[in-house]
Amino acid sequence: MRFLLLVLAVALLSGEEGTDSTVWSQYARGGLSHDQGKSGGHGYYRINRKTVTSFRDLRLFGYGLGDDSYIYLRYKSSTKYSENVKLYNFTTVSYQKNTRADLAMRYHFNQGFGYFINEYNNGHVTGELGHAYDMSDFLNDTRKTSYLKGGIFWDHELGKISTKLETEWFKQISDVVTTDLSRVQFFAEISYQLNNLLSLIMGFEQDYYTANKQSPQSYYFSLGWQK
Repeated sequence: MRFLLLVLAVALLSGEEGTDSTVWSQYARGGLSHDQGKSGGHGYYRINRKTVTSFRDLRLFGYGLGDDSYIYLRYKSSTKYSENVKLYNFTTVSYQKNTRADLAMRYHFNQGFGYFINEYNNGHVTGELGHAYDMSDFLNDTRKTSYLKGGIFWDHELGKISTKLETEWFKQISDVVTTDLSRVQFFAEISYQLNNLLSLIMGFEQDYYTANKQSPQSYYFSLGWQK
């Protein structure tokens, strides 16, 4: 885990030389979570680096629900082919641990191409298509799974209010060992900026597994900080 953090930190710092257009941002949150009938607390930290053609983003999220815990670490890198081109490539690497689901470890990797469907003054809409790969270590089993991946992402700002809507689709293309893990993931978030540093945030997440029709969901309420 420490080695993975070091690798992701180096990746975040590497790349193009710093320019006047380079923007660094940091975010932190803390608050309440509710997941399938259990309530608890969560914490979140994010740092990213943007230029006119590149984006590097590192996120760490964790929550506790009674005796159970969940940890999620994600790094995403995306690069436009030029400043005036809407097409970009992306790579995402993540690590998950979820004691509630008996998931000791899951490494996830995906890469592909994205496109800015609509860019406007207050936000943008992007679409992505690529290939994804999971390696999961459950208590009594290890699974390797490949997927086709697609997604639509909308970010919008209006005054002090910001919204995010995301839909991602994973179609399993590797052999089904125990069950088909094809799924659709939904995410929605709204935040209200209290001042230059603090904001109130509410969010909703849901996974819909197409084979067994299960649809676990969670909610959260946070106080956020941004610099």
